[in-house]
Amino acid sequence: MSEQATGRGWQPGPDIVASEMAVAGAAIQAKSAAEDAADICQAADFYSMAGIVYAAALTLVDDGKPVDPAAVLGTLRTEGNLERVGGGPYLHTLMQHAAKAGGVTYHAKLVAADGRRRRINLALARGQQITEADGWDDDLGPDQIRKMLDEAAVRPGDRVQCDVAAEMATLLDDLETPPPAPSGVVPPFQDLAHLLTAHQPGQLIVVGARPSVGKSTYAVDTIRKAAIRDGQLAVMFTLEMRRREVLQRMVSAEASVGLHAIRANQVSEQDLERVVDAAARVSGAPLIIDDRSNCSLEHVRATLRTLSRQGPLGIVVVDYLQLMAPPKAQNREQEVALLTRGLKLMAGEFEVPIVLLSQLNREAEKRSDKRPQPSDLRESGAVEQDADVIILLHREDANDNESARSGEADLIVAKNRNGPTATITVAHQLHYSRFVDMAWSPTKGLS
Repeated sequence: MSEQATGRGWQPGPDIVASEMAVAGAAIQAKSAAEDAADICQAADFYSMAGIVYAAALTLVDDGKPVDPAAVLGTLRTEGNLERVGGGPYLHTLMQHAAKAGGVTYHAKLVAADGRRRRINLALARGQQITEADGWDDDLGPDQIRKMLDEAAVRPGDRVQCDVAAEMATLLDDLETPPPAPSGVVPPFQDLAHLLTAHQPGQLIVVGARPSVGKSTYAVDTIRKAAIRDGQLAVMFTLEMRRREVLQRMVSAEASVGLHAIRANQVSEQDLERVVDAAARVSGAPLIIDDRSNCSLEHVRATLRTLSRQGPLGIVVVDYLQLMAPPKAQNREQEVALLTRGLKLMAGEFEVPIVLLSQLNREAEKRSDKRPQPSDLRESGAVEQDADVIILLHREDANDNESARSGEADLIVAKNRNGPTATITVAHQLHYSRFVDMAWSPTKGLS
């Protein structure tokens, strides 16, 4: 049979049809054969009517019932598929072509491979339609095509969820013999790391502050720690600063050289040596800075999908929520809800913690102590709901230059889904574009 494109993908040759009959014929006669085949191929992999019969056998397996030709025939009748497949004579034909003992696995692999091939072919055809259609979206289109291809190529084993017993054994092993370093990405400050342990894959961490308090500084501290100190791939989507500004901040923080001097290209010869050393560390770190101004959920997803194929992701930072290109919605609150929910789902999809920066409204400024609360997050309902961790930045000297706490900053952990909340105090050195532990020293910072 020649290969040609059809609505069901490439037509298989007679050898594949024979393998489909071999698998289905064995599956309807013995539960063990059906179970063996189910580990390898699914009914959707079949091209011929044998797939409908095979699906009936798997229904019996799932229901814990005996599997034999009579039971399969009854299931097909109940489902309204008996006449569709040709009735009892077709089952008899399948039984005549059934794989012999030990052959089910071989034929099931051929069926699975051909099914995957046809799905990929269909995905490519649909991708071509997308590229040729009017209104091509350069952000959404490529990501749709990648997603279709990824889904088409999935094998049945890829969908199997983790074994609870095996996961529990690993949990107990970790309790008995703690790993040398916690999983996830350790926060950049000691007291915060003690409270949270680590930002875990799948978590959405929201960091909120009023303008000029230090959101972007916190973001740079986070990716410096992950990429430069720990060697984990850090991805930053910066919608407010350009890539060069982010690098200037990183070099200033790493070299302990004033940010103003670096921006003005007025560093001393001694400072230049430290800058060069710091620049080498930054350049050698696994770091991606994306400064696309019109950043959307589709762009973030497409970027992470591409990077995840190259290796594991460490942490993702988005600076910041209110500047993201919103999905279409009836109002701003729904737009924000779609953004935060989309980022939370992405954190799980790519198994990476996502740190999302967000502005606070002016309500905190009306309070006597000026301390922010989670409700101060703009369009806070969805943000509070989707976040696993909420950290609010507060500096008394941002409102009072004569404050006795000048040089200090509070990291208010207002929500921690997996642990306690607390306020962590750090020192701010904004002239170096960084926060540091209160017991910090230049030597320690550059270790």
